[in-house]
Amino acid sequence: MSFICYNNPSPAVKRYTTGVAMAMSGYLLAVLGTAWFVHHHHPQGAEVYFLAAPPALCILAMLLVVVTYLRDERDEFQRMLFVRSLLWATFATLAISAYNDFLQSYGSPHTLPPFSLFVSFWLIFAVARAVQSSRIKVASND
Repeated sequence: MSFICYNNPSPAVKRYTTGVAMAMSGYLLAVLGTAWFVHHHHPQGAEVYFLAAPPALCILAMLLVVVTYLRDERDEFQRMLFVRSLLWATFATLAISAYNDFLQSYGSPHTLPPFSLFVSFWLIFAVARAVQSSRIKVASND
């Protein structure tokens, strides 16, 4: 059973889905809006630090959604699958980040674009979640 395609989602899943949609929408709007502003107004100094805050706050909101889901989900098995997916995504993202950092430190012009680690984390999480869901074998009641 897929995390996204529940037949009867728990209240925790419903809140998680709504929270993810809101946090990701906020992140997309914050990144696009900030990028547009920076491109057109060329801010400097403290203004740049202020402009970096909205997308970062959206990332924190996403983390709060995850923590809230883990607190509220009563199905231990679903919680375990979620945590496993988080661990795989963390592992892979840290590996990608370390590799990218070494490329940068060695002066390579070919490194990951900005904002790619956050997106990569959630894509890897989704793949890990799908792989785990596909491996679940449920006994038939025939």
